[in-house]
Amino acid sequence: MKSNTTFHVITIVLAVTICMLSAQTTTAAVQKTIHVSPSGDDKNPGTEAKPLKTIWRAQCEANNFNQNMTGDIEVILHDGTYWSCENRLSETIVFLNRHNGTGGHDVVYKAAAGATPVISGGKVITGWKADGKGRWKAPCGEHFRQLYVNGRRAVRARSPEATGKSTRWFDLGIVPIPGMEYFDENGYLTTDTAMADWRNPGDIELCYYVGWCHTRCKVDSIVRDGSHAIIRMVQPQFTLARHKEGLRAELPHYIENALELLDEPGEWYLDRADKMLYYKPLPGEKMNEVQVVVPVLETLVELRGLLDKPVEHIKFQGITFAHATWLRPSRLGMVDVQANFEQHMLNRMDRMGVVNNVHNEDLKSPANIVCRSAKNIHFERCTFTHLGGAGLDLEYGSSDNVVEGCHFHDISGSAIQVGGIERSDHHPGDKRTTVRNNQILNNLIENCAVEYMGGLGVFVGYTEATVIAHNEIRNIPYSGISMGWGWGEEDAGGGREEYYQPYKYDTPTTAKNNRIEYNHIHHTMQRLIDGGGIYTLGNMPGTVIQGNHIHDSAHAVGGIYLDEGSGFIEITGNLVYRVPKPMNYNNKPQNRKDTCKEHDNWFGDEFAKDADKLPEGAKKVVEKAGLQPEYQDLLKK
Repeated sequence: MKSNTTFHVITIVLAVTICMLSAQTTTAAVQKTIHVSPSGDDKNPGTEAKPLKTIWRAQCEANNFNQNMTGDIEVILHDGTYWSCENRLSETIVFLNRHNGTGGHDVVYKAAAGATPVISGGKVITGWKADGKGRWKAPCGEHFRQLYVNGRRAVRARSPEATGKSTRWFDLGIVPIPGMEYFDENGYLTTDTAMADWRNPGDIELCYYVGWCHTRCKVDSIVRDGSHAIIRMVQPQFTLARHKEGLRAELPHYIENALELLDEPGEWYLDRADKMLYYKPLPGEKMNEVQVVVPVLETLVELRGLLDKPVEHIKFQGITFAHATWLRPSRLGMVDVQANFEQHMLNRMDRMGVVNNVHNEDLKSPANIVCRSAKNIHFERCTFTHLGGAGLDLEYGSSDNVVEGCHFHDISGSAIQVGGIERSDHHPGDKRTTVRNNQILNNLIENCAVEYMGGLGVFVGYTEATVIAHNEIRNIPYSGISMGWGWGEEDAGGGREEYYQPYKYDTPTTAKNNRIEYNHIHHTMQRLIDGGGIYTLGNMPGTVIQGNHIHDSAHAVGGIYLDEGSGFIEITGNLVYRVPKPMNYNNKPQNRKDTCKEHDNWFGDEFAKDADKLPEGAKKVVEKAGLQPEYQDLLKK
């Protein structure tokens, strides 16, 4: 009997083991493979030998198999560029809940082995002819703000920046345009009377460095008035820029987007009235050989779910997302409040008592790849580049998403945006709108916010349990990571007493349990001030900033900065040096500083002199922070 019992036990164990292995095999199995190639045909069956041509057609084919999935569906993208503007009337690639993976499986859009597929929202410009002035021109009826020549972002025609000692307290080494002064509340006087003869004045932008902001205001008209020219500005944006809270736009620092400023190799100008594109080649560039791409789409890819039926279980692996633009600044300018959020055009009720319909709910700069009510979406080993807005946005009810091992570079605005700052974010009527449990891991984020310099490596609004870990963030004009919003005013009880607040809440915001850890953040604050490698606003209980390696910021504050309202945050095990101020608190009202626990950090330039003599704990920070070993290859790109 004893022997038989043992036999039955062994049989049961083996059966269970086989079932478990079978389940694992099923989970890992591929149910269907669909091949796509730019040289394919949408009438093909989607095999490797006869691939489809468009991602849209691959979506349709995947929908034939995704209702009761027994394994992943793989859409294999072969090498080449997928020009969205050549397919289906220049439409955004949209993923809805009907495109979901089901049964715990994913629909995976992945690069073929050794391939670098590019999803592009751009268009190639041809027909170039010399204009006899050292420039070349080509007919172009598109509207865009960026141009790429052989994969390099060209410079929109602009004036140089004058350098010198500013009289303002935040001296950035850049002074206003010489010969310009206020005329009245609608514009300026300038001694450069030739500006009155410039063509297309309504397309010209005056640009300002305003402390932590980078603002653009549009010109309305320019007329000669004796020995001066009068520059009238577009309203109400000009007034908003001159009267915004905090620091305000005064005299401009440079001018952008005029044909008369196209005088340097590598610059370009789009004459929208004549539908003609101008470019001055760099030495050695031959216009009959180069590839010139302009972005056409504003939203390149959108994952658009519903709160009760999110878009979910979709993966992107090894794909490059490129060539999209953002046109609102061309229509209205860009009045930066902070972090590339614009002043709302509704009447605002701000700290100064100006009547307003919203409070601290400024307009977010949109991303070119957007996840809205998206769940269990993975971006793995992807590249986000040549983008004219922000790069990637996880917003409105998006949860449990992972962005890992990706490369973000050459982006006009912020690289990644997680969550928002509206009432549905900080005090949602429906808890499903809360952005939670998203992870930003092992990404290389560099050379972003190149056009809208108030942008960030990573922006996080009101979110729960966001994890930003093991990223390398470098060469950013403003802060590396910014988390929170509202200056404490949306927190329970409100913010600083001296600020006028029209709305006060009795309950806390959704911001809590976030983690910023083991990131390598350096060479931030390269153009603006009053930010840091890591910057926070507002209460966020359970939030931890730990194990980060931060160094070499150009302007104040530079290190870890807990700004207004920041509360209930732990700061531990961070190594910070060669910055104007390693640790800064501006959260003293309501004793919020006392709610934050700062301990066991290494702050100061003495930790930059000799790596071998670092304390053991600091050495471990250097070793652990930044990209983990399996992602170190990103640094070689």
